[in-house]
This record gives sequence, structure tokens and C-alpha cells, in this order.
Amino acid sequence: MRKDSSFLLIGWAVSLAGLLLLGLTLWAYAVLSAPSALRIASGPEDGFYAAVAETYAAQLRAQGVEVAVVNTLGTVENLALLRAARVDLAIVQGGLAGLALPPGQRAADARLVSLGSVFHEPVWVFVRADSAPLDRRHLQGRRIAIGPEGSGTRALALALLEANSMDVTDTELLPLTGMAAAHALLAGRIDAAIYVAARPGAAVSLLLRSPETVRLLDFSARAEAYATVLPYLTPVRLARSGFSLAEDLPAEGVTMMAPAAYVAARDTLDPQVAALIAGVLRQASAGRQMFAAAGQFPSLLNQDLPMQPDARRYIERGPPLLQSWLPFRWAVLLDRLAVLGLPLLTIGLPLLRFAPPAWRWQMERRIWRRYGDLLRIEGRLLRDGIPAGAEREALLARLAALDRQVVAMGIPRNFGRHLYALRRDIEFLRRRVTGEPPAAE
Repeated sequence: MRKDSSFLLIGWAVSLAGLLLLGLTLWAYAVLSAPSALRIASGPEDGFYAAVAETYAAQLRAQGVEVAVVNTLGTVENLALLRAARVDLAIVQGGLAGLALPPGQRAADARLVSLGSVFHEPVWVFVRADSAPLDRRHLQGRRIAIGPEGSGTRALALALLEANSMDVTDTELLPLTGMAAAHALLAGRIDAAIYVAARPGAAVSLLLRSPETVRLLDFSARAEAYATVLPYLTPVRLARSGFSLAEDLPAEGVTMMAPAAYVAARDTLDPQVAALIAGVLRQASAGRQMFAAAGQFPSLLNQDLPMQPDARRYIERGPPLLQSWLPFRWAVLLDRLAVLGLPLLTIGLPLLRFAPPAWRWQMERRIWRRYGDLLRIEGRLLRDGIPAGAEREALLARLAALDRQVVAMGIPRNFGRHLYALRRDIEFLRRRVTGEPPAAE
């Protein structure tokens, strides 16, 4: 009797096939499905949104993700591109997910999610120096620059005017923005200019440096009321000299109302990518900002879209363990290996309990099959009696061949008793064919 090698060969073949299948599955699941490119809708090319988007893009590229920054008119266009699945991410001005929808459909999108707020974006309302505070009594029928169609500034300006129950049918709302609106206000061609900006750009800086001609409206007297009526707005403070210490601008502290800009995505965004982007937002936004203390962002502040669960967990608890120690691609691979491996182990471990009985049954079955030949020979003897001549020689040759086959079977040693029992039974039938007495026990 020799050592059985077929069992080992089968075991190795099955193991290699299983590993190959698992490897191909992981490659298809982790490598092919892992995002290789993202598109971010930002804002005007020379604006703050575009600069922020480029910062995000640089950090994502460092993680091996290709990123294209798509310049747009602003939040309204960003949301439209995101709804149409033409971009993967969008920087969005807080409060406008509903306002940016067509009339009659002002509701948060079920297919869009937020990855976290990243900075305050105050509303800068400049009026002529001799104007009264912003309300319908003083701006009704005036000329107001509220930004172009498709911009977040225009949508929020209209919301502010609507909150004041202002009838805009006899008010001239102009699509001016930037330096064009600033020059028009300084020249007296318009009565007010509204900007939404996280920090002073060229136009806001020019107006802040012209206190004799224009002034920045202070919302402090009605800040709580605005925050109640428009809950996506938060009061923020521009301290005295907060714009320029050297020029002492502004000469007095000013309270403004600010939505919180956030990064939006579709709810089909890969969970690992959502966690990665949340980490990028933390790196880019956690420092001291003009209107926020260090560590305030990214946050869950004033969300008008549902929070993506993985981004929420990142903001509340920190990065996933694997992403804390490994590059993004390796973290995704190992995480998905765990996702695949745990179910496989759950199914595979119980199945392993059936492997030894199945193997034992297979080995015994190889022996039992030979008993079929013996039963047919014995049936022939019982039916026709002891053969003679050529017929006897044929049966003896048949039994000898069967004995040789049994010897060559290569049954494992722990099945030796079955093998020897089979050979004894072959010898028993051989003696019956030849008429010899049974062997003594």
C-alpha cells in the first residue's frame, strides 16, 4: 500500500483555484471599482470657490486620484451639474439646495448628500453711506446689484429680500457683481450691492476702503430674527480693524449673516471616497479662518442636505483606522478584503466541518465500488455453480485483475483495514472458484 497523492493534488488545486478566484474578485471589486477620477464643480475661475477646489484637488491627487476642477457660475450651476451626474462633487453655498430648484420644487434632493460644511460665507451688503438699514421701506423701488443668474449670491439675495416681505416687481435687480457692481455703487448708479464671500475679494476690499461713500450693513440688531427666518444663516462678526489693522477698517465691528459653504455629492458616492474627501476637508479647513476659530470646520453646521454617513462618522470620530495608517488605495483594498472575507469565513468555516467526513466517504466509496464486482461474481457462482475449464480460468483472471487494481488504488494508510478486508474477500471468492477450502482464520 502506498501513500495517496491524489488527495494532496486535489487539495492544492482547490486551494489555488480558490485563491485565484478570490484574487480576481478583489481585483475587480477593489481596483476596478475604486474611483480613478473625480470632477469637482467649483465657481468662477478667479473666485474663492475655484481656489478652494484646487486645494482639494491637489490633496486628492496626492492620494492617487485624478481630479478635474470644473469652473462654473456658482452654486446654482454646481447643483444642476451634480443632479445631472456631470460632476462628482460640488462646492455649494449653504441654504441653496432647495432655493436652487425650480419654483414649486423647493425641497432637499433625495439623491444629494453633504460631506460637511467647510467655511462661513458672509453676506456683505453695501449701501450708499446715507442709506438706512436693509428693509423694504428703504430699498423698495431702488437699484440693487444681486449677481448674475445661476449664482448663489443672487439666490441668497432674493431670499433676504423675500424675508423682508419686499415686493421686487418695482425694484431694479441688476445682475452686476464683482468690480462692476462696486464701481456702479461708488458712482451712485445703484443704491446697494450684495456679495457673498468667505473673505474680501477685490470688489469687497475696494468698498471697505471707501467708508465716506458706502458702508457695510450691520445685522446685529436683527441677527437672531434672520437666523430664525432663514435657519441656514449664522451670525458672524467682522471685528474692528478685522479687515486692515493699518487702516483701522472697519472703524467699528460689524455683524453679518453667513451661510456655511459645504461640499455636496450624489448619494452613490463610494463610502471610502467619502471618508477620503472628509479627510481632505479636515486638512484644508481645520485651520484658523477669518470667520471661524481653528478646528470649527469641517462641521455639521446648517446642513440643508442629508449628511453622507461615512463623512459624518469621519467628522464626529476621526478617520477610519486603515486610512489613518495606510495610503488610500491600500486602505480601500484591505477594507474591501475584510468586507469580502468575513462573509466567506462565515460560510466557509462551517463548511470545513464537512470536509473530513466528505473525504472519508470518498475514500470508502472507492473500496465499496469493488464490492460490486465481487457481488456479481458471487451471484454467478450461486446461479451456475462452480465453473470449470475456460470459464473458471476467466473468473480467476478477473479476480486476479481486481486484486491488482485494489493494490494499485493508493488508499491512505488509515484506510488499510478496509483495503485488507476487500483483499480477503477477493481471496475468499478465488478459493470458491477453484474449489479450495476457505483459509483458516
